[in-house]
Amino acid sequence: MRTFLLLFCLSLIGCNTIFSERVPCPKTAIVAEFAKSIDFYKTTPVRTEIDSLIPHCTAENNQVAITIRMRLTSLRSSSSMHIPATIKPSYFVAVIDDQGKILSRTDHTVEVTFIENQTTKVSFEHLEERIPFQKGVSLYIGFNLDNSQLEYLKQEREKRSQDQVAQ
Repeated sequence: MRTFLLLFCLSLIGCNTIFSERVPCPKTAIVAEFAKSIDFYKTTPVRTEIDSLIPHCTAENNQVAITIRMRLTSLRSSSSMHIPATIKPSYFVAVIDDQGKILSRTDHTVEVTFIENQTTKVSFEHLEERIPFQKGVSLYIGFNLDNSQLEYLKQEREKRSQDQVAQ
């Protein structure tokens, strides 16, 4: 009887492997224009950047289950490092077909907490998305930025460009 139960359990494990077969992931990318975010803790700017994405895909019930490991790095100035701080940057995950049509979009928030005397914080987020089997589908990730954040980052880029030219 024990042998039968053991074989039965092993067969169930095998079935699970068959139903969650690893499949190629669709194109998964960080949107360059939205790869960085700027948030303010009190009056101090805190920058967060999406550094990398590592997708892993499996087939499940006529869908592709995508698990993404996302690395984020947040930086604050040393002038504000003496106080703990928490920011909550918001980011999106968009599924887009080969015609440019948005099939789905989800918004997420990551909580970044700096302890006292910490200027750099590396965080890892794990996302799960399910999309229908479909050729030509891409997954894009970036920060949700308002106009003031976009303007601040634009001015920062222009200032760096001018500094590089002056050197």
